[in-house]
Formats: sequence, C-alpha cells, structure tokens
Amino acid sequence: MARKPFDPSLAAGGLFDKAASPLPAKDESNVPAALGVSALSLLIRNTLEGGVGTVRVVGEMSNFRAVQGHWYFSLKDANARIDCMMFRSAADRCACTPVDGIAVIVTGQVTHYSPQGRTQIQCAKLELAGAGDLDAQFRQLCLELRGLGYFDESAKIPIPAMPMCIAILTSAGSAAEADCLDAVRQTFPSTKILAVDIRVQGAQAAQGIAAAISAVDASAKSLGIEVILVVRGGGSREDLWAFNERIVADAIRRCVTPIVTGIGHESDTTIADLVADFRAATPSRAVTEILPKREILHEQLAALGRRLSRAMTTHFERARGRIELAARSRSLVDPMTGLTIHRNRLMRDATALIHGMRERSNRCEQLLAGSITRLARMHPLSRLGTADTRLAAATASLRRSGRSLVDSADGRIESVSRTLEAIGPLAVLQRGYSLTLNASGSPVRSAKSLRLGEVIETVLADGQVRSVIDRMPPPQLPSEATSPTSSDQG
Repeated sequence: MARKPFDPSLAAGGLFDKAASPLPAKDESNVPAALGVSALSLLIRNTLEGGVGTVRVVGEMSNFRAVQGHWYFSLKDANARIDCMMFRSAADRCACTPVDGIAVIVTGQVTHYSPQGRTQIQCAKLELAGAGDLDAQFRQLCLELRGLGYFDESAKIPIPAMPMCIAILTSAGSAAEADCLDAVRQTFPSTKILAVDIRVQGAQAAQGIAAAISAVDASAKSLGIEVILVVRGGGSREDLWAFNERIVADAIRRCVTPIVTGIGHESDTTIADLVADFRAATPSRAVTEILPKREILHEQLAALGRRLSRAMTTHFERARGRIELAARSRSLVDPMTGLTIHRNRLMRDATALIHGMRERSNRCEQLLAGSITRLARMHPLSRLGTADTRLAAATASLRRSGRSLVDSADGRIESVSRTLEAIGPLAVLQRGYSLTLNASGSPVRSAKSLRLGEVIETVLADGQVRSVIDRMPPPQLPSEATSPTSSDQG
C-alpha cells in the first residue's frame, strides 16, 4: 500500500489549519504546536512589519551589487550588519551613486525574505551621509604612506624579464591559486612555482601576510626566488581589508625581492596594490603579466635563427672570396717570387741603412773636429795670453787718456788763473786803488755807514793801514766828490 504524501496541516493531530489564523492553538497541556517553516517565516514577517515597520537607519555600505537594476548591499556599523535591497523603481530615483565604504541613510521597511530566511530592509530611499569608517581609514593611510614615499615610482623594483622561480602567496586550494597555476602552465610551464599558504581574510590575516612576505624575502636568494606574487580572489571590501593594513604595506616596502599583487577583481584597489612593485588586475593576470609568452619566445627564437643563418651565410661567402683571391695570388702560386721580392726589399733596406750610417758617421766626425778647434781656442793658456794682450792695450790706452786729461786740465787751470788775475781785486789795487773794510771786515760802500771813533782798515797793493775816524765831513754833491782814497786819512 502506497504511503500518502506528508501534509503539514495534519501535524500535531491535525490541530493546525492552513486556512486558520497563523497563531498556533494550544492544547490543554500547554505544549506548542509544531509549525511549518513557511508558517514560521510568515509569522516573523508579520511580526517585523507590524511591530517595527518603517525605519530610518544610518550605516556604512558594503558588498554592493546590482542585479537587473535592483540594488543589493549590506548596512553595517562597528558591531552589527543587516542586509538591504532596493527595487529598480526606487533605485532609479536615487540621487547618490552607491559605492562600498560610504556612509548612507536608508529609509524603508524591515521585512523577512522567506526563500532565503534573511531579515532585510526593503529600502524606499537612500541618502548620502558621508564617508564610512573603512573608507576614512583607507584614505588616511593612503595620505600617510604617500607622504612617506611608499607609492613613488622611484621606489619600485624592476620585474625580471624572464623569472624562472616564483613564490605565490595565497590561500591553499583557493580559486586564486588554481588560476595562477593554470596561467603558469599555459604561459611558461618551465617556471618553478613555490606556493605559500596564507590566510587572506580575518582578524589575524594581515599579520600572517606580512610575516609570510618577510620570510619568503629572507629565503629568496637561497631558494632562487626572483618574484613574489601576493594574490587573492574577489570579495567584499571587508574580505579584502587585510591587504589595506599598515603592517602589510610596511612588509612590502621592506621587501628587496620584486612583489607583484593580484588582489580581487579589476575594480578592487588595495594599499598593497599601491605599494607593490607591480599591480595586476586579477590573480591570473599577475602571472601572465610577468611571464614571457611561449608564442612570443618562439617567434623571437625563429627570428634569431634566421638572423644567425643569414650572418653565417654572409661570413662563409666572404671567407670563400678571400680563399679564391688567395688562390690567385702569385706568392701562393710561386713561393719563390714572394721570397725574391722580400730579398730585394731587404737588400735595399740594408744598403740604405749602410749609407745612412756612413753619413751619420761623417757628420759626427765634422762635429767632433769643430768641437776640438773650439776647445783649443778656449784653452786656459790661450785665453790667458789673449787676456794679457788685451790688458796691455787697455793699460796703454788708459795712460794716454789720463795724460791727455791732465794736460787738458792744466791748460784750463792756467787759463782760469790768468782770467782771475786780470779781473781780481789785487790787479785793481795794483792800478792805485784801495779797499776800505769796517771793523767786521766788510767792504765800506758808503760814508754814511761809518761812525765817529770806528776803526777802519784800508787795503793797498803792498799792505794794510788801520785808521780811526775822528771827524765826519759834511756830505758833498756828487760833482764835488773826491777820490776814494782821500777819506782814508787817519
């Protein structure tokens, strides 16, 4: 006999009737009747909508997504989180652009979505309230790290052109790890991969990421690691927040091995991406961006092979031409011809050398003879005889010059003496004149200069006469003046 399908209305002795009120009936033993899931969901919805109703809530928007024009996101603060949804008709009227991390105020009705058992706010209005806490932390840390030079291009380490060993830091068994390994196999399968398991989200994820980066960097040289990849799949802003911590940024900054990040999707940007030496849009792109493509390498090898073939052909053709030219050379066809040419050249050089040596010897002999002659003339005895001759000639010349000078001086002295005798005072006195001197020995030029009793001296040609003036005659006219001697009477 076939069993009948389960009917919830018949549960608990058929006391629950689907058409009846949702409130369960109680039996006399106060045992609540068992409810169906749909009934309980309906009860929760009616209770929320009737008891809470329309609310106005402020919080930080996160995990935003749009599906066919409808908006789905979460509203959270430091201690709680609630899901929100907004129908397309209400979203089209919204003035602000929804972005994870902004603070918003939503107005709507608290309801319960039965198919997923989720309590949510059905939003009718959304207003911008300012940047959220996570966004503020992100911006503040960005400003601080930019001021320290963490984002400067000059601080970036160049990525090797063909890294042969890569360390991938991500969660073991994750889709990001699988994408990276697939990308390596498809791009450059000979690359060695070292996978390092890390936590990529959670309370202690940032410390683990920083410690893994430091440990891998310290062992990079010994393990041959050329590039470190830090990758993670997509997620909400909260899921990726470990890569926005300062400890991760510091670890990347201190790392001397080039670091490439591929975190989240193309639209996700973390502080780790900004500090890293190279940022890729996705985990798989992080691999394909740094590994050379096999097709490109094959083309480059083929081009190099063609260049090498052309170079070798050109080299062989030039060598063949040199061989053919050498084969036509007379020196190779008849070796004696070349030897004869070299012998003749050697003989010419030897003759020129002997001739040059003879000429040089003759010049040296001539120079030596001239030097001997000059040396003989410069001998001390020869120079002494020459000096004696020159000294005797100079002495005679000096004597003649001295005698001439003395004779000339004697003549001039005699002439001057005669002139002095002719014009001197003695000659005048010889002609009968006298000279009167006063007591001080000065010539008396006027009688007015004399006084009574004054002693005067008269100089004659043959002696002197001293007189005393005892009378002064009266002054006379010039016509009556007497001879100068008349006043010398004492």
